[in-house]
Amino acid sequence: MEGCREDLIVWNETIVDGHNRYEICNKMHIPYGIKELDFPDRDAAIAWICANQLGRRNISEETKKYLIGKQYEAEKKSRRNGNGYNQYRPNPHIAAGRGRPIDEESGRRTAARLGKEHHVSGATVQKYAKYSAALDAIAQVAPELVPHILSGTYKISFENIIALAEMEPEELKELSRKIGKNPYAFARYSESRRNLHSEPAVKSIAPVSEQPAIKTMPAYDPDAEVAGLTLTIPSWMSSIDRTKTTARLEEISPAAKQNLLTALTELEGKIREMLHAIEGES
Repeated sequence: MEGCREDLIVWNETIVDGHNRYEICNKMHIPYGIKELDFPDRDAAIAWICANQLGRRNISEETKKYLIGKQYEAEKKSRRNGNGYNQYRPNPHIAAGRGRPIDEESGRRTAARLGKEHHVSGATVQKYAKYSAALDAIAQVAPELVPHILSGTYKISFENIIALAEMEPEELKELSRKIGKNPYAFARYSESRRNLHSEPAVKSIAPVSEQPAIKTMPAYDPDAEVAGLTLTIPSWMSSIDRTKTTARLEEISPAAKQNLLTALTELEGKIREMLHAIEGES
């Protein structure tokens, strides 16, 4: 037996990449390797997890926004404590109020750098941070609603994401029940808001822990990678249907046709590999 092709990535005895491989290898008694990474703190580990997930091509746009926002906040916190300061040993300049402009400037530089990396503006990165904070707040009350949003099947604007996070818990739970549990069923915010008992009472967004648990990325979740793949497949099918309908295939260049043929053939092969793997587990 050759063993697992890719090592599990571990930090501080916590898997940061390869949760699904870990579960499969243990179940099938397949040997696997471990690669230990060194991070200065938890936030640096979370920032790495986000960057690693953003390198995958099969994530939805909403998931991409969430990960960029989480990466920005995690990097800010990690850099802020980069000189050994933490909740037990705070930076005296920031604690006294003298370091706030420097801290804000550092945040802007981090946003600009991540924006360049992800091909958006620095202001957009900071907006995504508010988006991810709102989703984390929603997850505390109605976690089943988050997959709908991240998959893109629940059509909702940024402003209304913030509004959801500000809803009273019972109202948010009622809205979640109206949408249902099927994450592939399309729904719109305007429609799901109909017939609720009252307008949302605005309150402050529930505070997100200063030290978010790595498990929210998620740790040791055997379904995480498969669920992420499953949620993207409807968008693939939609893109293929749209291209078949709108593109003039008879007019495309030979090079474009060959590139598409190659990509679809590779995708077909990967689908067969996955089907074979699933059937082997049945």
